[in-house]
Formats: sequence, C-alpha cells, structure tokens
Amino acid sequence: MPLVVPALRLAMLFLNVYESFKIMKTPPPSARNGGRPSVRALSQRKRDMKGCLAVWIVWCSFTLYERLAEGIVSIFIPFYDEIKCLGLLFLIMTRARGAEPIYLHVIRPLVKPYTSTLDASLDLFCMFGDMAFLILFTPFRVARTWW
Repeated sequence: MPLVVPALRLAMLFLNVYESFKIMKTPPPSARNGGRPSVRALSQRKRDMKGCLAVWIVWCSFTLYERLAEGIVSIFIPFYDEIKCLGLLFLIMTRARGAEPIYLHVIRPLVKPYTSTLDASLDLFCMFGDMAFLILFTPFRVARTWW
C-alpha cells in the first residue's frame, strides 16, 4: 500500500489538471448560430465547469485532511490504507459524478455556517499580504529610480 496511495493521488491530480484544461477551452463554433457556440454547448460547458470545481474542492479537502488528521485517524481504523485506496479509486472512476454529492452533502454543510468568518479572515489576510508586498518592494523601487 505504500506505493499505491501516492500513485493514485498522482493519477487523480493529473486527471484533474487534464480535465480542467479540456473544460477551459471554448466550445466549437456553430454554423447555425453565426459562428458562436450553441446555447446547448455553453450550458454543457457550465455543467462541466461546476463538476470540475467540485472535483477540485473535494481534492483540496482530501489533501488538507491528509496533512492534518490522517495520522491520528489511521491509528484507530483498521485497514485504513485499503479504505483510502477504494475512496481514491471511486473519485478517479466517477470524476464529477462522485465528487459533486460529496461536495453538496458533506463539505458545503460543514463550511456554510462559517462563510462570513472565512470571508472576513481572507480579506484581512489579503490586506496584510498587499501591505507586506508594498513594504518589501518599495526600497527596490526607490533604489531603481536612484540608479
């Protein structure tokens, strides 16, 4: 199992990147619609983008869980690596059809009560990041104009 889980994780990452690349392309132009993509193709692309976003959210949540809690959880659950392999295989085989229910029924209800707190925290973090960037690069701008 020590080699199977990283291989499955890497396979899922590459599949996510490739699927995102395919979905980001604009649909082909339609002859009936004056060279623009058809409404059906655009709505299908929107559904695909939602599924792709759900896959990325589930992937990021899984990775965060692995970093923070897996060491403790794996001690108390027998055959934990095998169960995790089956879960990764499920996500790889079903892609968006498997990730959307996980997002809608597990992740979203857990995060939804804290959205205002998370938004305020992220805005504050971005503000401090912008200030740190400004403070760090101001001396370089002054030195560059001085030369």
